[in-house]
Amino acid sequence: MTKTVLLKRLQEEMDRPPFNRWLAPDVISVDEPGQRVDLSLAFRQDFSHHPHEPYFHGGIVAAFADAAGHAAVAVFYSKQAPTITLQVDFLAPALGRKLSATGILRKLGRSISRADVELECDGKLVALARATFSTKD
Repeated sequence: MTKTVLLKRLQEEMDRPPFNRWLAPDVISVDEPGQRVDLSLAFRQDFSHHPHEPYFHGGIVAAFADAAGHAAVAVFYSKQAPTITLQVDFLAPALGRKLSATGILRKLGRSISRADVELECDGKLVALARATFSTKD
């Protein structure tokens, strides 16, 4: 597939679910040889853990990890892939104005697929996630 087709597919995955439209992540890039997708999420006050500081709430971090992992699978699978499991390890508070996620496809199987996600806030690693998705037809 061409990079343009993959970017269009990634954007469709970010636009289709109503929750993703509310979350409103930005599509940054798709790396086909590395089977990676990059997304970013600008801070909004309704994402906050704190009433006055730009801390992303852990639920937002986890939801963004799920979206990025799903995108890494769905873009290369060319279909939706429902989440089976999601594990998020929070490494540091997500304090900043931009959360970035890199979803990495680890295994694309006939029935189960796996993706890892690295999440950074203003360039600092704040969480790692691993998710399993259904790719059974």
